[in-house]
Amino acid sequence: MIRAAGALLWRENSDLAIEVALIHRPRYDDWSLPKGKLEIGETALQCAYREVLEETGIRASFTRHLGAVEYEESGQQKRVKYWAAYCALDQSEFIANEEVDQMKWLPATQALEQATHDSDKSIIETFMNQEQHTDTLIILRHTKSLERGDWDEEDSHRTLDETGFDQAQLLIKHLEPFAIDELYTSNYTRCVQTVTPLAHARGLSITTVPSLNEESFELDPEKAISFANALKQDEKNILICSHNPVIPSMLRGILNTKLKNKDLIKLEPGDAWIVHRVRGEIVGLDYLSISN
Repeated sequence: MIRAAGALLWRENSDLAIEVALIHRPRYDDWSLPKGKLEIGETALQCAYREVLEETGIRASFTRHLGAVEYEESGQQKRVKYWAAYCALDQSEFIANEEVDQMKWLPATQALEQATHDSDKSIIETFMNQEQHTDTLIILRHTKSLERGDWDEEDSHRTLDETGFDQAQLLIKHLEPFAIDELYTSNYTRCVQTVTPLAHARGLSITTVPSLNEESFELDPEKAISFANALKQDEKNILICSHNPVIPSMLRGILNTKLKNKDLIKLEPGDAWIVHRVRGEIVGLDYLSISN
């Protein structure tokens, strides 16, 4: 199985009408969505972000996972995962390269007609049938910490272990596609250490929130839920870093009725829920693993 990833790149034109980007690859003489094969050690999301940058020159802000398509290529089965990726109008200039010589911004209906491959058409249709302009709320579990039995001091001061520090550095690349604007975290050391490299990389300040820590949650779970509910109203890309006991209750507390019964699997260290919202209304939920 060939594993690949790509994105449906879109923008709003000067009349605020939605346009979708199609690229022309002279090697195949086709009009398609940006995509490419995963490199060794790369996740599908990282691949999609890299391919958009390499094939168009655009640094897009990724939002919803649009699903995957499968088809046969050169006698092998190929699976391509796609995300929606927003591009501001003033940052949507195409840069030609060795693989792609042209790019067109088209109304979604025209992009649907011009796309060469049925697999791309299906992704465009999925995009057209969903809310397009969403903001992202990332709820992250801190990366791997020292075991409680190996720590003699206050649990609030327990630090990341060597793997956890490495994972914290990896989060910079894993979360780059989401263009995070604000960072909030439990005030426990292991959470602050998890988001510090990301904060430095993006030039963001870290806001510590005691109601997100485990002790505060045990005393009053509603405080963490209320905090997340307040943040979900902001039309920004926001990250919250907390603990595994806190996250499921906080997430269920902010989901709408349609999504409330979604199976919330246990997050491994460094994994996250990606919550998609429109003016405070949650419209989608994706799971992000730093190992997939």
